[in-house]
Amino acid sequence: MLKFMTPGCGAVRPGQLGAYETWMRDLNTEDYLVEAWRCDLASGVFHLGNQTAMLLGAPTHRCGIVDLMRAYDQSDRTTVLNILEQATASPSSFCFKTKISRPAGEISQLFCVGRSLLDAPDGSGALQGIFAFPRERVILCA
Repeated sequence: MLKFMTPGCGAVRPGQLGAYETWMRDLNTEDYLVEAWRCDLASGVFHLGNQTAMLLGAPTHRCGIVDLMRAYDQSDRTTVLNILEQATASPSSFCFKTKISRPAGEISQLFCVGRSLLDAPDGSGALQGIFAFPRERVILCA
């Protein structure tokens, strides 16, 4: 289990790579299914990996924030929205942990580590990061 997060909690740090790199190093020492994601802030579209989209029950690998929030434990949604809102306000690194309900009724942990990139020359910005699921709880369809 990752030491830097507890269920329903998260963290936002100023835009320095130190926190992001430390969180990623912690994930790499454990056994997780890890997939990258990206959100274009101009459109609000999240681009997910195929396995993540399936595990979250998203309609496609491109979805909106509402599709993601539906997958998260209801008690964690406000925390996650606050973290994402803070990350869009200034360049930062962030992480959170929540539970997701799978279609068959199973509960699984979801970890997110990300950062905001807000200084693009064209004025657009993005959030990017990874979603990680403990492998022992992930059952993928073939």
